[in-house]
Amino acid sequence: MINFAFVGLILCGLLLGLARTVFFPKEINYYENRYANRAALPTPGSYADGTFQDQLEAALGDQTPFAERFKARYNDLSSKLTKALLKPVLENGRYYRVGDVQLFSDYLTYQTRDLEKLRPTLEERAANYNAIFAAHPDIEFFVCYIEKDTDINFETGERVYADDLLFSMLNLPENRMLKYEIPDFAAFSEYFYRTDHHWNYLGSYRAYRELLPLLGCTDTPLEPTATETLGEFSGSKAAGTGLDIFSEPFTVYRFAYPEMTVTRNGEPAGDYGRQDAVPGELALSYGAFYGGDDGEIIFDTGRTDRGNLLVIGESYDNAILKLLASHFGRTYSVDLRYYRNYMGSDFSLSDYLRRNNITKVLLIGNVDYYISPDFALEN
Repeated sequence: MINFAFVGLILCGLLLGLARTVFFPKEINYYENRYANRAALPTPGSYADGTFQDQLEAALGDQTPFAERFKARYNDLSSKLTKALLKPVLENGRYYRVGDVQLFSDYLTYQTRDLEKLRPTLEERAANYNAIFAAHPDIEFFVCYIEKDTDINFETGERVYADDLLFSMLNLPENRMLKYEIPDFAAFSEYFYRTDHHWNYLGSYRAYRELLPLLGCTDTPLEPTATETLGEFSGSKAAGTGLDIFSEPFTVYRFAYPEMTVTRNGEPAGDYGRQDAVPGELALSYGAFYGGDDGEIIFDTGRTDRGNLLVIGESYDNAILKLLASHFGRTYSVDLRYYRNYMGSDFSLSDYLRRNNITKVLLIGNVDYYISPDFALEN
């Protein structure tokens, strides 16, 4: 009898997942911070070559109720087991290859980049930006480069200095450019997650405090009202290896944000992210808590005595958008990777600046942001 009930529950879950996949598919997998898989209608060709079956299997994995919670729990248990199995061979201060990343101490790290290989694309991006700066002399532009593990070899201490090269080519005053500096492993381990490629709550808050004076804001920064650990999570680096090596605490700051409305991809939204979440409420991930990567987010405090800020960045800025928005009238966030998909048209910087009365533009990201063609602005 128990076996029949168990099988019945599984079948009900699969049927609910199938119904959701067909009729009410969700857009975002917040646990993995990506678009959720959806199933297209079958065709003779897609059925014959197995494409439809593969799409349906991937879609069910995302659309089945509680799938993200199951994945989070599985990854947590898997990472604890794997960590216990690997413990005898780990040595602090040494590199070990784990899939596509390296293990340094108990941190998963990416390989250090080669400056000479970066040089051509950084030169192209600098020329792109300089043309934009010249075309909009009435707009204040700011550039923030976020250093991380790809900018320093923790074993040798050798640094890449890609940010210095980029800044040397930009036609901007020095006080309009900010290097979020990570000089050594001690700084990296303080400000970044062990298993995820993003900065942690300390790192994002540090960025917010450094960005305020860069943007010419003389306000007192918001202070955390509380610090809370919501549980354990295993981040993107661990998931990307195909083997969840570690889990780690997901600790956050709480803030008393001023009143503001939020518009997400052209539609009113109750909030951005779930920064009010309590322990056990979320399948924990950076994107689930701070907010995912969208085409456009608009924060409106209703203050007419402040200018409007446009932030063109990637997922690193998700954790600081509401903090920055607290100091401006309207704050617009655009992710060029997803703008067309969500907004239905190509992004035109000139039109966007004019339509929204933008006074300041912040370009912010790590090395991948500055070399990816997805983030180039139109000349």
